[in-house]
Order: sequence, then C-alpha cells, then structure tokens
Amino acid sequence: MTDKTLAQHFHDYFTIGIAGTAELKKAAFKLRYDVYCTELGYEKDCSIDLETDDFDEYSKHVLITHKASGIYAGCVRLVTPPLHNPKALLPFEVNCSQSFDPPKVAFLREGNGVNVGEVSRLAVASRFRIRKSDAKSPEGIKEQQLQRIGDEMRYFPFIAIALFFAATSVAIYQNLKYAVVMMEPGLARLLNRSGINFIQMGETIDYHGKRALFYTEGAFIDTLKPELKEFYQSVDHSLTQD
Repeated sequence: MTDKTLAQHFHDYFTIGIAGTAELKKAAFKLRYDVYCTELGYEKDCSIDLETDDFDEYSKHVLITHKASGIYAGCVRLVTPPLHNPKALLPFEVNCSQSFDPPKVAFLREGNGVNVGEVSRLAVASRFRIRKSDAKSPEGIKEQQLQRIGDEMRYFPFIAIALFFAATSVAIYQNLKYAVVMMEPGLARLLNRSGINFIQMGETIDYHGKRALFYTEGAFIDTLKPELKEFYQSVDHSLTQD
C-alpha cells in the first residue's frame, strides 16, 4: 500500500506538457488517428496516419508521455476562437447543433471578447485504458465501469482526468470564463462526484458515442476534493513550465 498521492503517482510514470512544436502536434494528430480513426472508426476522412481538422489552427494542444517507454499516452486540445475572429465557431456549434437550443447557450458568447473554449479530441491510447477489452470511448471509460468505481481518489482514470485538468488550466490561463465539452453523461456524473462540476446544456446524441454538451466555469477548482486539487495544481504547474 503506497502513501503517495494521486499527483505523485501520476508524475512517477507520466509527463504532461503543451504540444508547442510542429513535431509534438503531429504526435497528437497521430494519436488521435489511432484512437478516433483506426480503433473506434469515428472519423472516416482522415489523412494517412493523422487526424486533423480546421479547428486545430486555433487550438492549444496537450500531450501526456509515458516516461519509461516514451509512448504518447493521451492528448487533448482546447479550441478557442482567435482574438481577430471571436465569432469563429467551435466544434460543438458545427457538429452537434442539433443537440441544444441556441438561446440556452447564448450566454457563452456574451460580450465582445472571447469567453469560451471547447475541450475537444480527448484521446487515451488503448494500452493505457482502464479496461482495454471493452472501453469503446476515446477516454477509455464506460458507463458500466463508472458504477463499479468506489473510491474516486484511488481508482479514477487519471490520464483522462489529467487531460481535463490540462485543458481547464489552458482555459484559465487564457482568461476564459467557460469551458464546454461534448462527453458521456456518465463521465460527467463521475466528474461531478469528484468536485468537477459540469452542467448539461443539451440532449444526449450519438456523436462519437452517446454524448451531450456540458459546460463548467473556472471557479470549479475551489470545489475539488483535496487530492484532486493537488493533482490539478501539479498539472497546471507542469504546463506553465513549458
């Protein structure tokens, strides 16, 4: 039995950082290809070995690396409308508009500046999923598994949570008020039980699995359970070192 915290355990085995070079971004696109195109078959029009789209041009990308092997274990991006074009659409507005009532999400776009970013293309490599045999989501989490997780502090899928934390850290650094994400309602319930409060804004639809639109505000950090708050702070510190 180890007395290490979740943050310490994670950083023993993984590093996390901004994919700030063309080479690192390409690594993220390759991981996305492996998960979204080859493994799950969600994206059909991928370039050879890379999954990219127009949103990548105004995204900040994050990569998690397994220290011992050098294998990229997970990736995520935060899509933010560029300052010169604050009305540029986010992925949920293009791909999932049928899932929500536009007036109910209009507050995300209030004001003249950029208030919102979207957590998008979160992917965990298959060998790092909690159940490789039956996890059929990019995050590696299924509703049935969530019901069997008793102690979130020790058995939470920490690669996925590190990626959520990283995207939120980027959003806060960019002074965004809101972050939105299309995710499985079961995952949102698990996050909420751990103090990461996501609020559902739309109907569940079949888009890369059963997903709905959720949003959170930066202040959620104050509601985190102590061990998860330490984990967030460690991820945030790693990103600011880049």
